[in-house]
Amino acid sequence: MATTETKARAAKAAADTTAKVTASTAKSAANDVADAAFAYPQFEVPEMFRSFAEQGLTQTRDAYARMKAAAEETTDIMEESFETTRDNVREVQFKALDVAKENADATFELVRKLLTVTSVADAVQLQTAYARERFEAFVDYSKDVQTTWTKVGAEAAKPARVLFDRALSQAKAA
Repeated sequence: MATTETKARAAKAAADTTAKVTASTAKSAANDVADAAFAYPQFEVPEMFRSFAEQGLTQTRDAYARMKAAAEETTDIMEESFETTRDNVREVQFKALDVAKENADATFELVRKLLTVTSVADAVQLQTAYARERFEAFVDYSKDVQTTWTKVGAEAAKPARVLFDRALSQAKAA
């Protein structure tokens, strides 16, 4: 019986070993298949294509650098233009405040004078003089504001015009 038992143990050990070897071989084969399926293809790019790709990359980098420089320059010019416009608009606002103050002062002066008149004719004369004076002040203010707005337009457009002229000359040169 000892021999039968020994033979059975030996057979079981052989079966276990065979199963382990088979499982190990199957696992190794599966890993080889997966590695082959997901491996990067191994091929050589011809030199002509490689040089063409490198040249395209270099040209793209150069074009990007030029575009970036142009965008930065344009941004600087636009900031300058906006700053100039802001200053000139502020000037117009201050002029409007000055005119409003002058109108208020003139109105109070008219009321003060009207309180001292003794006849309707004097009141009408004061009112007429006041209206004429305020109309003339309004005309002067309008001319001044028109001049300022014309200056604002010219100064705001100047950087853009310079940029456009520069781009046009570069396009002609190319």
